[in-house]
Amino acid sequence: MTAAPNMAPMTPSASPATGGRFLAALVDDVTRETVRATALQLGWRNPEVLEGGVEALPGLIAGSATPAFLLADISDCADPVAALDAVAAQCESATRVVAVGLANDVALYRRLLAMGVSDYLVKPVSSPVLAEAILAATAARDDIPEAPAQARRAARLISVIGARGGVGVTTLALSAAWQIAQEQRVVLLDLDLHFGSAALSLDLELGRGLHEILANPDRIDSLLIGAAMTKVGERLQLLGAEESLEHDLDGHDGLAALLGEISGTADCVLVDTPRSLNRLSRQVLAAADVIAIVTDLSLPAMRDTRRLLLLAKAQRPRVHTLVIANRVAGAAGEVGRADFERGIGAKIDVVVPLDAKAATTAAERGRTLAEAARNPPTLAALRSLAAAMTGATVATKSSLFERLLGR
Repeated sequence: MTAAPNMAPMTPSASPATGGRFLAALVDDVTRETVRATALQLGWRNPEVLEGGVEALPGLIAGSATPAFLLADISDCADPVAALDAVAAQCESATRVVAVGLANDVALYRRLLAMGVSDYLVKPVSSPVLAEAILAATAARDDIPEAPAQARRAARLISVIGARGGVGVTTLALSAAWQIAQEQRVVLLDLDLHFGSAALSLDLELGRGLHEILANPDRIDSLLIGAAMTKVGERLQLLGAEESLEHDLDGHDGLAALLGEISGTADCVLVDTPRSLNRLSRQVLAAADVIAIVTDLSLPAMRDTRRLLLLAKAQRPRVHTLVIANRVAGAAGEVGRADFERGIGAKIDVVVPLDAKAATTAAERGRTLAEAARNPPTLAALRSLAAAMTGATVATKSSLFERLLGR
């Protein structure tokens, strides 16, 4: 931070690309999870994301290596300028600082910039906004080498979760991943470590080691992750597990590190998220760029879709949510679309019709629904789903019939 005149120039080793110290002190769990995942995606090997606000930073810095980058939470601070001055007094190099807080105050923003803070972000802070602020701050010095392109680009994180069990979350996650992988590098992460069925659906053998990766973040590296991956296609890989039911899976701390490592080799990480809302599921929902809720049109699903939408917005107010109605057939017991939308307080983004023939073919051949489907409405819905998840048109392979018609 440039507020302290005695600070020496930062050395090249302090850049994200080469592992300088990243230190953040934040007062809430959601922001901590977002910061941890973003820092890893940007190439910081061991980001320190700790509890506490700006007033805790001097004690965290004293007697240890000066951070290359500081993220200071001023939410609960009566005098943020004085608190940041105290932080500057502990720094011996040109540490870059970004502040976060609750006050949307232009005067405060100007005061912070005047004292040398690189940026001020108002909570809730999304991963893309945070990444842009970190990169702008660390690239501001000519003597810091720019991080590699793959480290600077964070993979799009998409969480797919069901409003009820049995609504076809894994089926749609596999189909969307396959569609997106026609153009982008995709990793499908099946986080149901006991009962996940993504690999089984494709008749594939799972790699080994996902549980160990999640339980031991300090040991995570590209070789370990590569050994745990199962190759599905040229640009699609699957990461899952089939742990013993006697195995207690609590205590996983490695999800953020895993996502950060994957981010360097994938454009999109699509997570089949258990609706049990365990610790891993909540971490994914807190960090996701897109949360896709799969539902049928039943009354219980209407209730729980609404609850999931409220949870998603509570954790990440700016997250992009999608509602996907699956296996819609107009059968008895289904709530009408208009009534369902009124009940959840949101629009249904994609409707996937019931296609029993395609589902049977996919199961028999170990293929995704998108590969097995021949019904034009089903194909159109699956393409729309992939496009909605990525925010872009997804290239698809046309059938012989479509090519003959010049489509």
